[in-house]
Amino acid sequence: MKIRQANVADIDALVELSRQIGEIHYEKAPHTFMPPSPEEKAFLLKALEGGEYHFLVAEHEGSVIGFINARIMINESIPFIVKKTVCRIGTIVVDESHRFCGVGEALMKACYSWAIESGATSIRLEVMAFNERAKAFYQKLGYVDDFCIMSRQIA
Repeated sequence: MKIRQANVADIDALVELSRQIGEIHYEKAPHTFMPPSPEEKAFLLKALEGGEYHFLVAEHEGSVIGFINARIMINESIPFIVKKTVCRIGTIVVDESHRFCGVGEALMKACYSWAIESGATSIRLEVMAFNERAKAFYQKLGYVDDFCIMSRQIA
């Protein structure tokens, strides 16, 4: 397995991976997530080309089997939050047929290294309350609960 920078040639694989994670999220939280759609391709291309995100893929035998994207942020606008450099992971997904093989851990490790190189003092990510498997994975890697976002649906 190889971790490398994503590029536009990876788009079809990224769309498929995005579909996989999108279906799970839509099934478990349809009040928050839309079903996968053709718009994903344009969204992912923009993320790849925009330069705002650090976008990595895991590749095995010539096929993309996972991706992670993250960006560096510094709070400059909210006076009561510490102004520190934070790496925020946007999405991490591993192909259904390659889960539990170390792919996610390799992607997280590569992102961690990039965050350090970028001057980050912490890494943050959001995980949906229903996603117990993801929570256990992040906890295994040393992540702890830091925030809790609550919601209430209105008719």
